[in-house]
Amino acid sequence: MYAKVSKKGQVTIPKAIREKLKIEKQGGVLFLMEDDGVKLKGVPSEQADRLAGSLNKYAKKYVPLDEIRQRIKGKIADEAAKEGLSD
Repeated sequence: MYAKVSKKGQVTIPKAIREKLKIEKQGGVLFLMEDDGVKLKGVPSEQADRLAGSLNKYAKKYVPLDEIRQRIKGKIADEAAKEGLSD
């Protein structure tokens, strides 16, 4: 089966494959890298829910996207000021 990749790198998994992998509306997909390609494994929604947050112990802390954007703008402004680019 063929599926087109969007500009954002997104692919719609064909219905026949979703049914075979038992991927429901809220399920997920596990990508398994192999030497000659990639294998997909369906993750049912209840398993996906259990996996959510399982990497928290590796994360330093949650930072909202708006805060990250503000920090980046501040760093860009600092760099511009150092280079004499600001008005």
